[in-house]
Amino acid sequence: MQSRIDRHTKLVAWAKIILPVIALGMLSTLFLLSKSVDPVATIPFSESDLAERTQTQQISQPEVFGVTPRGDLISLRADLARQNTDDPSLLEAQDVTAQIKLTSGQRVDLSADMALHNPAEQTLVLSGEVFATTTTGYQFTAQKLVLSLTDLNAGSLGQVAGAGPGFTVTAGQMTLEVPKGEKEAHILLKNGVKLVYTPVNDKE
Repeated sequence: MQSRIDRHTKLVAWAKIILPVIALGMLSTLFLLSKSVDPVATIPFSESDLAERTQTQQISQPEVFGVTPRGDLISLRADLARQNTDDPSLLEAQDVTAQIKLTSGQRVDLSADMALHNPAEQTLVLSGEVFATTTTGYQFTAQKLVLSLTDLNAGSLGQVAGAGPGFTVTAGQMTLEVPKGEKEAHILLKNGVKLVYTPVNDKE
């Protein structure tokens, strides 16, 4: 009986020593593991991105639809839209696509790296790599294009290059408009127009 008590006493004494040591080892392991993980590295934004997102109001993947006074349908989509930092009254957007459906049935598709919307003037300035294509077979590229959302006309600021059925063309300026009383869109090129026509051979 006495020997059992002695063994029990020794076991309790050793437990008082071993268990705290094990606990300390486990705690030290947790601290070591926590130091190996960088919490900042798990955030998918840089410090500059976080600061910009918190300082400016922005909308992700906005879509806007409208109708001109003559009945043409306009749709605008962007990857990101926010207030312009230089002029808060303006709205800027990134990776913009636009589609214009004319009452005649024609469609004009536009895309650009950037866009700047002026609500007061109802204009949209597309910049960067601007692409314009029509369902009638014309396509143009420009560095900057001003689009009016009221009377539906667009004009390039600077040189444009384009192509159509059987030709390529470059010009100092391009204007796309729907003349009053008409339904079809007209393309006007001016300022040093150079057109290269390639006849299409009809196969018998």
